[in-house]
Amino acid sequence: MAFPETAAIIAGGQARRMGGLAKGLILVDGVSILHRQLTLLAELGLPTRIIGDPSGPYAGHGAPVSPDLLVGHGPPGGVHAALSAAPAGWVCVLSVDLPRIDGASLRALAAHRASQHAVLAVADDHLQPLAGWWHTRTLPALDAWLRGGGRGFGGLLATLDVCAVPMPGAAFRGLNTPADVEAIGARLD
Repeated sequence: MAFPETAAIIAGGQARRMGGLAKGLILVDGVSILHRQLTLLAELGLPTRIIGDPSGPYAGHGAPVSPDLLVGHGPPGGVHAALSAAPAGWVCVLSVDLPRIDGASLRALAAHRASQHAVLAVADDHLQPLAGWWHTRTLPALDAWLRGGGRGFGGLLATLDVCAVPMPGAAFRGLNTPADVEAIGARLD
C-alpha cells in the first residue's frame, strides 16, 4: 500500500556517544541503515528528504538533504525542517539510527491518523518522537515553541494533539552507543 505523503529521515545529530560516527552509515547485515530506510520509504511510495548537513556524510545517497532552519534545536529542529520542506499533509519522520524499522510498523501507525498533530510510536515504554507521522499543521506551534526557547519534545508534545500508539519495541530501538551496535551484530564502518 503506497501513501501519497512524504517522509523525512532526521540525520542532523552530533552522535557524541558514537564518537561522531554517522549512525546512518552503520552496516547491518552489510547494508547501511540509511540505505535500508531509503529503500523502505521508496517501497511505501514516500518521496524522502534527509534532514542534515547538505555537505556532510549523507549527501549523495539518492535523496535531497536539507539543513535545519533553526540551528541548535536538536531533534525538534529536525522535525521543524522536515515539516517546513514538505507539502501540506502527513510526513513520516524517522531517526536515521533505526536499523529495524519496517513497513508494517509504519502502516500500523498510519492507520491511526486523523486530525491529530502527530501519530507516534510508544515502544519500550517511551514515546518515540522520531518514529511516526507528523502533520504539517503542526509547523506553526513547533516554530513558536522553538523560537520561544522551547527545548526537547516533552513540553511541546504536551501542547499538541498526539496519538501515542503502543508498538513492539524492536522496530523502534535506535543505535545510540557502540554497545547498541554490537548488540545487533552491526559494524561501525
